[in-house]
Amino acid sequence: MVWLTQPVIVPLGGASNTRYVGVEQAPVGALPERPLEHVEVDLIEARRLGARTAVLAGGEPMMRRDLPRLLQALLTQKLVPALATNGRMLVYGKLRQLLVRAHVGYLRVELHGPAEVHDNLVGVPGACDQTLEGLRALLIEAPPSLRIDVACTVLASNLPHLTAWVDTIATLPRRGPVTLRFVAPMLVSTSSEWPRSDQVTTHVGGALARVQQAGADLTAAWEGFAPCLLEPHAHARDELLRCGCSVLGPREARLSFPVEPPGSRLHPLPCQDCIHQPTCPGAPTSLLSREGETALRPTRSLRANSFNFESVRDIHPFHLAPGACTARAIALRQAPARFLFLAQDDRVTLYESPTSDFTDAEIAHVKDELEQVYVDVAEGASLTDFLTGVRRARFDPACPGCPDRPRCGGAMRVDPEPPFAREERWLAKEVSRLRGRVLDVGCGDSLYRDEIRALIDRGDIEYHGLDPDLGALDRLRATRIAGTLHPKEIEAFDFETGYFDYVLVLRSVNHFRDMTKAFEVISKLLRVHGQMVLCDSPPFAMLRTPRQVAYADEHAPVGHEHYRNWTSHQVIEFLKRFPFRVDVHRPVSAKTSNEWIVKVMRMPDGNAAPSPDTGRP
Repeated sequence: MVWLTQPVIVPLGGASNTRYVGVEQAPVGALPERPLEHVEVDLIEARRLGARTAVLAGGEPMMRRDLPRLLQALLTQKLVPALATNGRMLVYGKLRQLLVRAHVGYLRVELHGPAEVHDNLVGVPGACDQTLEGLRALLIEAPPSLRIDVACTVLASNLPHLTAWVDTIATLPRRGPVTLRFVAPMLVSTSSEWPRSDQVTTHVGGALARVQQAGADLTAAWEGFAPCLLEPHAHARDELLRCGCSVLGPREARLSFPVEPPGSRLHPLPCQDCIHQPTCPGAPTSLLSREGETALRPTRSLRANSFNFESVRDIHPFHLAPGACTARAIALRQAPARFLFLAQDDRVTLYESPTSDFTDAEIAHVKDELEQVYVDVAEGASLTDFLTGVRRARFDPACPGCPDRPRCGGAMRVDPEPPFAREERWLAKEVSRLRGRVLDVGCGDSLYRDEIRALIDRGDIEYHGLDPDLGALDRLRATRIAGTLHPKEIEAFDFETGYFDYVLVLRSVNHFRDMTKAFEVISKLLRVHGQMVLCDSPPFAMLRTPRQVAYADEHAPVGHEHYRNWTSHQVIEFLKRFPFRVDVHRPVSAKTSNEWIVKVMRMPDGNAAPSPDTGRP
């Protein structure tokens, strides 16, 4: 929507000539009509905040006698006027002329379906026909620059009528485009009015598809639903007013359309396994409280676990000093998170990340917050040589305090120390302590084959390795490990209940197709007070030359697909669903390598009480 640029919402207070739908009703006398001078203060504040559009809303803006002065006040502050209205008063020609003269740029008109449905919802007989009559006239009289949303709040009572309602709006004559917006309610009068998730997918999805068939001058939008319920129509999600702008004025002001407060969306477990999670606002808490996580339809797909920064050019000379750095004069074409300077001896190289697998925010988290950036010191790093073939890059001490740092990619230097030595010492020591019956989940490319072979040869352990990759199992057999190897995924593995004393899940948890099923199996197979160690890696970045990028792509290991990039915190939260107690937690931070470790104990069923994060060194 062209005119909804940097908007703010300005509530007007006062009465409405219909009931609100999908939001809390304004009690009689809760907020009287706000004086013009109070609204003008809000408009001055809006301009100070950099807003370009002000949306006047609630009670009913068109009922105000001083509406001409209000609109003029917006124009005085060089704000594009916009209104949220029930549309009944559009039937009056003088009011429509006022909107045109005042250069109103955006109009949100509430219309919730056919007359019998709409009138019942707003509590006014004839309201639908009245609004349609005024809207029909406005669409003919107004210039194409006026953007009009017809907002339909979706309830159980109007779900069956949505497709027919599209046809009604499509027949309206118009000089410019119209948007038909489907709105999820925030509040309903009775619980039976909530639309179920499957109904949203069927009826709202069908109506959105019907809009697409209606022609280019009728566009679709939706807001407030869990995005996974309407995934084929992701392009039509528009929640700028709902949760993307400021509301000025008194806190007790009621609005006629939904504006979500902070905390209205969550990312429960299914969201965290979804490929769209990085760009998804989350599931509405109202949906989760009614239907639970099973209502969600996450898209599980393979995803990248790392991304590249590719060398662009060497920069000479380069002066690295806070406030007077050479980097200030180098124009960056994208967000600063996608760039960095690598200083090595007397050479400084500019790197840029072209990845589309990760958002700017995700890249910034990996690079700027966790400093999980590594340099190829070999032709190309793979799982088998990753421990020796890379070095860690860390920010130069001059960067954190530099006043230009927010606008700069930052300068890093190579840390000569092996980056994974600390975590690998811990894991190797833990493996050396194994005794009894051991299940190694994802065993094929184990880095601890020598330690495991020694334990088997001494009779300290009965070893069972599990891996769906037949080639990886063949490589393990070639090392002459005398254990039992099972060519299966953990989700399909069946064995004697409580048989194993110890389970290893090393660098494999993010490869599980179904986390719930996998840990149901592990919980069954691990004896009470048995132990499990997990380790894995969240996303990281590699600094590479174009030649190294080509080599790494050509020699990428096959069969190591990631279904998620969970951190240790996410895994611990997930394990609360099972009878495990957390004994050791070593998360990833800027001070550690990109390898987290968690150790848990299997507790008796019904007695699980996960301990808080220990943060042990």
